[in-house]
Amino acid sequence: MDKNMTDLTNDALGRGVLLGFVPCHLQLSNRPELGLFPLNVMFANSKQGENGKIISATTLYEPMLSTYKLDRKQCSMEYFNIYGHGSWLLITFDQLDKSYRGEKYVGNTKVGMAVGPEWKMFFVHFTMMGLSNDEPCKFDYIQ
Repeated sequence: MDKNMTDLTNDALGRGVLLGFVPCHLQLSNRPELGLFPLNVMFANSKQGENGKIISATTLYEPMLSTYKLDRKQCSMEYFNIYGHGSWLLITFDQLDKSYRGEKYVGNTKVGMAVGPEWKMFFVHFTMMGLSNDEPCKFDYIQ
């Protein structure tokens, strides 16, 4: 990599990198209605530490099937952080508009939200918010 590209890369890593993820659909043979929802949802941040190594922080949310709700217009389900149940997501699908809404909570505070009509772009925008303060997560060194 040439020096200019290395400088740009290091500058971006110093500020942190935005990451977005598109999850797989939840597929349960005995619950086909849940196929509108993701298997899980991951959020992550990466940043270059003072020692030059890249630090990655990730968190994963898994569905609580018992929270599935359906009314005439919308269906929704909650997802809980596997590293601590104080953080959770509410994913809603509007059946009339065919659109998704995601809300992210740390404790009882809403820390982010995204809306979108298409699965892939909705989840890219929803997960690009990354981690929030006080959100339980896992840290790893990449380099």
